[in-house]
Amino acid sequence: MIEILNGMHETINYGNSLGLRLYHNVDYEDYPEHWHVGIEIIMPVEDTYRVGVGEQWYDLGTGDIIIINSGVIHALQAPPRGERMILQFDPALLYNLKEMETLLFMMPTVVFLKRQDDTELYRFLKERLDKIICEYDGNSTFREASIYASLIEMYVGLGRFEVYSDEHKDKHQSDSKQQEYIEAVMSACTYINRKYMENLTLEEVASVSGFSKFHFTRVFKQYMNMTFYEYLNSKRVKRAEELLYNKEMSITDVAMNSGFSSLSAFNRTFKALRHCSPSDFRKKRLTGRMGGTGSD
Repeated sequence: MIEILNGMHETINYGNSLGLRLYHNVDYEDYPEHWHVGIEIIMPVEDTYRVGVGEQWYDLGTGDIIIINSGVIHALQAPPRGERMILQFDPALLYNLKEMETLLFMMPTVVFLKRQDDTELYRFLKERLDKIICEYDGNSTFREASIYASLIEMYVGLGRFEVYSDEHKDKHQSDSKQQEYIEAVMSACTYINRKYMENLTLEEVASVSGFSKFHFTRVFKQYMNMTFYEYLNSKRVKRAEELLYNKEMSITDVAMNSGFSSLSAFNRTFKALRHCSPSDFRKKRLTGRMGGTGSD
């Protein structure tokens, strides 16, 4: 299944212009820890499958769905017999759509949905995943457009489930007021995504939302589960991760091209969020080996 592997990094060969591939995997083969830029969706259609992320193992039964986000290190274990559908796609497919970059950023490392739970979200995703499989295996007119549309619908459903979940709701707010807040937060995130390389301030982004600094701070925390500065730093660290894959760039160059004002601020923030130095992160991702704390 893994065609191009450099250390722990798998380069996905999509083999088409869509930036997406889907295959019926029947290999009795385990795959060690690896990562790729593409997002991966796995659903067993016969027998079981195991997915390991960090110390956590997910045991998938027939019809269960797991979504592994971009850049997540994971391992796979297959039973002696069985079949599973594996869909991989380039997240850049969705980046140009309004709010999608924020949604992909908000997504947890893993989304695991069990068939037996039969939730509304599971049924929604399963229906669209089945449609993608049918279209991919067929040769109908507008096949690629149909697959793309179903993929967008899947992530719209995930996004609405996330932002409208009970943990974000305030029973004292009307639906229209909550919708106003959601739109303001999404607008602020879109602004941050475009301007994160600049010296952004809380006051500047709050003004974009149309709220006072103090009101914006509370609303942003309510719907994003993080503060404005946590989101901004996470966005910068995410960009730094992408640049660290380029061995030709020095750590200092990575820091300056990720929106950090100094190397010390970059090292401090990166270690706080990723629990390792930028140089150790680079070493592990490129070689699969983690050294000591080292010096940057």
